[in-house]
Amino acid sequence: MKYDGILFDLDGTLWDATEQIAEAWSRVIVQAQDELTPYGKGGPLTADGARALCGKTMDAIADELFGAYPGKKELADCCYAYENDYLLAHPGVLYPGIRQALEALSCKAPLYVVSNCQAGYIEVFFEVSGLLSFFSGHLSFGDTGLPKGDNIRLLCQQEGLHAPLYIGDTLGDADAAMAAGVPFAHARYGFGKVPEAELFVETPEGLISLL
Repeated sequence: MKYDGILFDLDGTLWDATEQIAEAWSRVIVQAQDELTPYGKGGPLTADGARALCGKTMDAIADELFGAYPGKKELADCCYAYENDYLLAHPGVLYPGIRQALEALSCKAPLYVVSNCQAGYIEVFFEVSGLLSFFSGHLSFGDTGLPKGDNIRLLCQQEGLHAPLYIGDTLGDADAAMAAGVPFAHARYGFGKVPEAELFVETPEGLISLL
């Protein structure tokens, strides 16, 4: 099929930054441990824990990590800000072959990133990865306050895309693409499983075959 735009999830699809995210968040959380303990929350965030949170909205992550703690939004905002700074010096790891795949795909259709991440995270990814030149735009939950499905739809409207494809690694990505009325391809090398995905790739190199 001919696609006029390729939209990517970020975490679990383009890179794995869960180790770095867990370290950044843990450094902030430990400072608030005394306040969190009465609510049964706190403790260091592990890489597996960060991986399980990837794809969720910022509000959902704050709820899951900090529960009924009254200052959870402010604490989460501190975590996100520190995470962005931390990643500039301690970047995540690109999946092997992703750079070559993006270079090839960008010659065939414009590329975009749509993620549930905080504002600034995608820009940090572009800066530390050196992949900015391959992409034509991006949207995130932090930019708009909208969930991924709405942001996929909004970006397509802004860019005039009529036959886009969304590529992600989780069931949440698949659901978002469905909500936006956009075809979905599952990156099986990532974090999640989407057993019902009709279109999928086993490796980043396989992305090239989608066009």
